[in-house]
Amino acid sequence: MRRSFLIAAAVAAAVVVACAALAVLRLASPLPGLTLTVHSPPSFALAPGAPPPIPLPPTGSFALGDDTGLLAARDATATRPVGSVAKTMTALLVLSTHPLGVGQPGPTLTLTPADVDLYRQAVAEQGSYIPVSSGEQLTERQLLLALLLPSANNIAETLARWSGGTRDAFLAALNARAQALGMTHTHFADPSGYDLATVSAAADLLRLGRAVTANPALLDLVSTQTAVLPGGLVLHNLDTLLGSEPGWTGIKTGWTPQAGGCLLFAAAQQLDASTPPVHLVGAILGQPPDAAADPAHPELGGAFRAAGSAVRAGFGGYVVASDATLAPPLAGDVSARWGGSAPLEAGYGAGDAVVVRRGATARLVLRVHAPSAPLAAGAVAGEVDAEVGGRDVLRWPVRVTRSLPGPSPWWRLLH
Repeated sequence: MRRSFLIAAAVAAAVVVACAALAVLRLASPLPGLTLTVHSPPSFALAPGAPPPIPLPPTGSFALGDDTGLLAARDATATRPVGSVAKTMTALLVLSTHPLGVGQPGPTLTLTPADVDLYRQAVAEQGSYIPVSSGEQLTERQLLLALLLPSANNIAETLARWSGGTRDAFLAALNARAQALGMTHTHFADPSGYDLATVSAAADLLRLGRAVTANPALLDLVSTQTAVLPGGLVLHNLDTLLGSEPGWTGIKTGWTPQAGGCLLFAAAQQLDASTPPVHLVGAILGQPPDAAADPAHPELGGAFRAAGSAVRAGFGGYVVASDATLAPPLAGDVSARWGGSAPLEAGYGAGDAVVVRRGATARLVLRVHAPSAPLAAGAVAGEVDAEVGGRDVLRWPVRVTRSLPGPSPWWRLLH
């Protein structure tokens, strides 16, 4: 009898030990995961409203774009003569074969009787020029300034022969570079643009303008207002919007009687100290004269007036959006198997900012964490990103708005 009692007691003790071990195991085991249920719209307006309309010229061709694409256009793929705007590609090609840093002089060229003949030819054609003499020495930078500021046709020819070896080789390289940039409506028959067979389109010139703004040395050259050559000749930039239009960085003017007033231009404006500047690039071709806009160069006045108006309106369409002042609409909760839930909301971010155009919308991308209980109020359960053009521009934390406690010991023992 005593033996049976001892056996029963041992079994009972083992059961108690096993139950205690199971209880300890259950109380110490990881909790089941929480369930997040989130609903958000597929897109979110970063800057409600609409940008002001960009005025289009009533004649000719026009295109204006920013870093993301085209903003406004008129007859932008029409092929037209471009006058001295062509010298932009000449400068770009010279710098690709003989690169310069910003402000660097580059190699020195000694001008020859052949260069004097090119000067006399430009005079005879009544094109733009600067006088040169045999034996005169000019650096690459000085020649490029003479090409771009007063728009000297003879210097375009001198640079073509120096950079390309021969004029024909340089022209072939000009057209190859145009094709490489995607300028499908462009053809170079000469390095200066004086030849009417040198043609392009406003949309093509936008590509060229972006190549200029990506080249610090060339951007520095085209934004120079005046320069002085060793002999004392003062070079004045024909783009009179430099220094008068805020943020204007120029690029190149052009005019012939057949081409009308032409302008390839760029401008930059910083809306907020925490964001990079907004860059606009534009091209306008075939504009009529306007003496009121530029009494010194009335043939370019119409192009200056139209380009300046377009850029001012273009910049007026941008605003700064910050994750600290707006948050996307988001609804949902985090719930637990033992009961209870806590609502979720997109909270304000760390103060990051991005420049966008009015009316811009972003695709919302939700990324959730794997939170575990207990959760305190304000705990981060994920993030929601605003994506524009495939790029994340702003991010907000997804937080619980009230605490979510863990389960009771009894629930853990029973589950």
